[in-house]
Amino acid sequence: MVGAGTGQRPPARILLAVKPGSSALALWLATSVVRIACAAGDASSWPIDSAHSRAQFSVRTLWLAHERGEFTSLHGELRRVDGDRDVVDAWIDASSLSMDDADALKEAQGPGFFDVANRPRIHFVSAPFPADALVHGGTLEGTLELHGERRMVHFTLQPSDCPGQPLACAVRVSGTLSRGDFGMHAHRGWLSDRVALNLNIVLAQ
Repeated sequence: MVGAGTGQRPPARILLAVKPGSSALALWLATSVVRIACAAGDASSWPIDSAHSRAQFSVRTLWLAHERGEFTSLHGELRRVDGDRDVVDAWIDASSLSMDDADALKEAQGPGFFDVANRPRIHFVSAPFPADALVHGGTLEGTLELHGERRMVHFTLQPSDCPGQPLACAVRVSGTLSRGDFGMHAHRGWLSDRVALNLNIVLAQ
């Protein structure tokens, strides 16, 4: 198990009172309780450390330069859904966007791009993926909600810098989106449709 012992919830404790002579009922109840307790004992989650996690993007311009931005407020969790598969449920506070150029920032916050006033949250939920992808890298598929649109997307999990304990290092995710798929059509004449993304996600230990 990747990151065993980290984020583990304490086992559930359930007390039963069964009347004498009801051995069949007692056996059925005991079996059910064991199953519930085992399931609870296996459930793990690791919250995202918002203070140390970042999401960065860049878009190429007609002049081969790049407009770059960074979101500094990420939230959510990595959750173990069974013995060897995980799910990422994460959202970004769109108002945490920062850019070097004040005019570019104002434009990015407006309705032609992130529309921060009306779309304050960017939300991603992955499909279950093999836990060992956190060690060796792999594909991260899921649903991204951005600018009022929901689309299936494919990202890449990068191999961990800490293969022995992958959750001790930042989880690195990269990918490319079409902004047009999410209704962001502003400045198509000089700003590329392709948006490169890089996320460094630190999990609370």
